[in-house]
Amino acid sequence: MQVVYETHRTNRNALFSDQIRQPGFHEWKEDKILHQVLEAEKGLTDYVDPRNNLAFWARPSQHVRDLVSKIQQEIVPLIGPGKCYHCSCFVLIRRQSILTAILGLWLVPSDNLHTTTLEISSERTADQISDTIAAMDPKLIQGLANYSIDHRARLVKPIISYDTSAIALSFVPAADEDDRYTYHHLRRDLYDKVTMSGISIAARYTVPSAHITIARFVKPVGATESELESPEVIEQKAKQLVAKIEDLNCELRSNVWRRLGDPSQGEWIVGHEKGLEFMWGTTWYGKGESIVLGDGFV
Repeated sequence: MQVVYETHRTNRNALFSDQIRQPGFHEWKEDKILHQVLEAEKGLTDYVDPRNNLAFWARPSQHVRDLVSKIQQEIVPLIGPGKCYHCSCFVLIRRQSILTAILGLWLVPSDNLHTTTLEISSERTADQISDTIAAMDPKLIQGLANYSIDHRARLVKPIISYDTSAIALSFVPAADEDDRYTYHHLRRDLYDKVTMSGISIAARYTVPSAHITIARFVKPVGATESELESPEVIEQKAKQLVAKIEDLNCELRSNVWRRLGDPSQGEWIVGHEKGLEFMWGTTWYGKGESIVLGDGFV
């Protein structure tokens, strides 16, 4: 099972590495809805994200969040001179006087970090999601939120995955002899128990992935086309960003981490510190409404 997850993320990185390194590349898929959400948070508009979702999340342990923070800080300087968003406020990187933007990057705040263990519905109205919740047995919801207490799945070997819209920290299921119950089994069990209860699954994707989105590309709030850098400069920065990610991945795959802490911090047992969380609402960017948070373990 680990091979399947590894192949998926390795092939995906190779695909987008080739695409981004192509001469003339400057086609980042900036998240237009996130841009509007950030503008609304700054009081510039009254936009409300219309997409409501329903899912079980796994919240990363503190040591994983610390690792994400270190990776974010390694990547951020490459986006500047320019603009980077963190916690919905933009900051100018290194040189406060610079007004141009090369790539807008929204860093996912630590409290928003999660991996989607089971997505039940996405991009629905609030009423549709409410109807699905009402149809679910509260005992089933609570049982699944606590499921990781007795079904412990270990995730290992983190690397940075990326495409033209976002950057993530991705793991693979542990495959040692003692790890017969894997993260893939956990996802399978949740899927089976929800569908057996009569609830239909309408997920966006079911790829073999265990990733935590850590950054998204977004047009800087308030930036006009005249303030953005030329395609040539964006192309250069794109290549530098890919080179930086690949350099960090070499470190993550090694037994010696020079910038990212201790390699032992690259292991995450799902349910450590917090159980699974049943979330609904406008959850696309790590917020939303928590229905149930399961018990974690130490």
